[in-house]
Amino acid sequence: MLTGLVWFAALSATSCSNPFWSNPNDIPGTIRLDVEATWNGAPIELGEVAMDHLGHNIQLQNLQMYISRVELRDLSGEWIGNERADEVHLVDFNVPSPRIVEPFRVGTYDAIRFSMGLPPGYNGVVTPSEYPNDHPLSVAGSAGMFWTWLTGYIAVKYEGRVSQIGSEILSEPLSYHCGTDSSHRVVTLEFGEEYLWVWQQNLRTFRLQFDAAKALNATESIDVIEYPVTHNGPNDTLASRLMDNLAASWTLIP
Repeated sequence: MLTGLVWFAALSATSCSNPFWSNPNDIPGTIRLDVEATWNGAPIELGEVAMDHLGHNIQLQNLQMYISRVELRDLSGEWIGNERADEVHLVDFNVPSPRIVEPFRVGTYDAIRFSMGLPPGYNGVVTPSEYPNDHPLSVAGSAGMFWTWLTGYIAVKYEGRVSQIGSEILSEPLSYHCGTDSSHRVVTLEFGEEYLWVWQQNLRTFRLQFDAAKALNATESIDVIEYPVTHNGPNDTLASRLMDNLAASWTLIP
């Protein structure tokens, strides 16, 4: 994850041209994504109890995910971003104000995309021992997000406790762990009518919201009582359904 003080930039505008003083070869600009957890659009913190689409009370206790390959699409349709496969971010909602910071070359852009999990073909090839402690893929950085038995990083952890319909007692555990190449998903979000200008040595901040309620029904309904656990084993269709929902649960707010 990028750390330290970085000088960046980005301003939105409706023009299709770059500012006349911009030079793509100069110091790049950068965007910052402040990641927020919501439940049906309302802010939520881990430990709070909320009701899902089927009437189950759910208390999320742990929500973590790897985000990689953050890219912007320029007006020619080319995706621009960091080519390093290990340039990843561990978004941990147990930590106050999680954020993603990435530099980008000067230009005009109309969409952003990112991967949930590590790029295909990369997970399972590297191990935490190959990285320094301040890296999100290191032994310290990936604590709890690496399967030693499967030799790979976990893309998403969605954990807590749930109740039966009509009960307020959170008696059932919920443990969704998705990983391996089969769990990789790409999320694409359009900027809309206003393009994004990236200028030199300035900063543009966006709010990136993840709706934890939609993780259970955005594209396909999941009953947390009937299906309370997945660890991405062979022929695990629940993990695939869950990742499809997760990928459809993001909203970008300028």
